[in-house]
Amino acid sequence: MTLRDVIARLDEFGADETIFAEAATPDARAEVASEDARTDLSYLLEVDLARAAIEVWQAWRPGETPTLESKLEAVIYYAENDAWLPVA
Repeated sequence: MTLRDVIARLDEFGADETIFAEAATPDARAEVASEDARTDLSYLLEVDLARAAIEVWQAWRPGETPTLESKLEAVIYYAENDAWLPVA
């Protein structure tokens, strides 16, 4: 599974689960598991924070529906910057 796959299926995961990925890029190998799971992938972000990043993206862009690429951009930006993706 890639990070793109994880974000596309984000609603399938529990809010208390964590996203792990080999890199903060859409095509990076990724998985979702409990925070204390043994994995060879690096911590990226909790599922609930990924959802929040997407919700803020929508709130800051009234009337727009995020594409999968927009969702990825919002989640990756948050994971790398600990901040919401600003409106361009």
